[in-house]
Parts: sequence; C-alpha cells; structure tokens
Amino acid sequence: VTTSTSTDTAGGATGRERVASAQHVQELLAALREAFGTGLVGVARFGSTVAGEALPGRSDTNLLVIVDALPLAALHAKAGAVKRWVDAGYSAPLFLTDEEWRTSADVFAMEYADVLHRHEVVHGRLPLEGIRVEWRDLRLGVEREAMGKLLQLRRAILAVGDTPAAQQRLLAGGLSTLMVIFRGAVRVAGDEPSQDYLSLAKQLADVAGFDPVPVQRLVQHVRGAMRLPEGETAAVLSGILTAMERLVAWLDGVRPPAGASA
Repeated sequence: VTTSTSTDTAGGATGRERVASAQHVQELLAALREAFGTGLVGVARFGSTVAGEALPGRSDTNLLVIVDALPLAALHAKAGAVKRWVDAGYSAPLFLTDEEWRTSADVFAMEYADVLHRHEVVHGRLPLEGIRVEWRDLRLGVEREAMGKLLQLRRAILAVGDTPAAQQRLLAGGLSTLMVIFRGAVRVAGDEPSQDYLSLAKQLADVAGFDPVPVQRLVQHVRGAMRLPEGETAAVLSGILTAMERLVAWLDGVRPPAGASA
C-alpha cells in the first residue's frame, strides 16, 4: 500500500514540523537526482511519520532510497547532502541497490514489514513485485531488535544512574525505536498494529503479558499531554524495563498465528 497521512494524531507533529520535513526531503531529493540521475529508482518515506503518529521534535522521517548501483564515486557525491540531512535531525537514509532491495526481506524483516504496510513514494517507484516478509524472519528480527533494545537500556541505566532528569531523557530518546519494535511484535502476533502509541502499547501488552501503563505514561510525557513527575520516573523506568524483559521472553516462545508458516 502506498499512502500518505495528512491528519494529526494527538500529540503528533505540528504543521510547521511537517512543512520543514517536506522541505528537507525535497532538498535531499534534488541532491540524489543530481548524484544518481536515471539510476535513482525510487525514494520512499516510512515509519512513524507516515504511520500516523509523529512525536513532536522526536520522530524521524525515515527514507528508503533504491538505486541501480552504489559505486564509491556516487557515495562521495551525495555525502554532503546526507550530512546536511542528518545535521537537520533525521536518521541517515537507508540506501539499497535494486537487487539488494529485492533479496533482503529476510534480513530486514521488521523494516520491510513497516515499509510494506505504510509508505509514501516521493520519487520514482518502489519495486514491490515478489517482496514478501515471512513470519519466521519477522519473529527472529523483532526478537533480535527487542533483545538489543533491552541490553541497550540496561547499559544506559547504568550510565545515567538514579538522576530523574537523566532517566527521563533516556526514556524519551528511545521511545520512537521502542514503538517500531512494538509494531513489529504485534505483527508477529498476527494482528495489525494500531497507529496510536497509547493503543499500540495496550495491544501488545495484552498478548505479551506486561503492564502497558508505564509505556503509556511515557508516551503522554513525550507528547506533552501529562508531564511525568521526577518522583515517579524510576517507577516508569522499572516498568518499561520489565515490559521489555517479558516481551523478549514472549517473542522467544511465540508460535505462528493461524495461516503463518513457521
């Protein structure tokens, strides 16, 4: 499905942020066209911005760039444009050759599932013929990402200590990545992930067996809807840590839903 989202969700990106993002996309596209010419197959936006919930000042505009080849000269030619894009606060685009895109769904199953579910083509075309995400690849990919996030969270907790302000920055900075993992995990369960982060937390908690409230409180805090008191930060952090531990355990043992092949 190729689609774009123009309506705001609660706490979503402001109109000014969307305009700025669109301008940055067009600037990068101009540089890519100049660098690759007719070899630029397609460019697509995906992720939380297109899925319907972009957290103000936090959610990335994720770009997938498909080209016919990526020689060193072309990489050098676009380095400056990509640096300006990253300096503006976005994640570096995902560059794949046409052949790599067609053969890597097993390696990047979680990302492919996100792209296939909801994306917006901003240049050229996105080759979708024959692209399929297998359940076994998705489960393994989501478990790997969830375990990596858990390990990263533990290391970060050790680094920031018990200072509430530092803990809040840690939690807020990792929310977008956490929601990507949650969307993937809901797909592993055989369901369609909610576009709203509060509903998504409850949706996954119901199948993975964790308390969604700490995650939901973090979402409300980052949205600016309900500030998290410093005295309650440790409890929210502990709840999210427990949620990730239970999610990893659930992903390790989950069986394929009806109609999915193991």
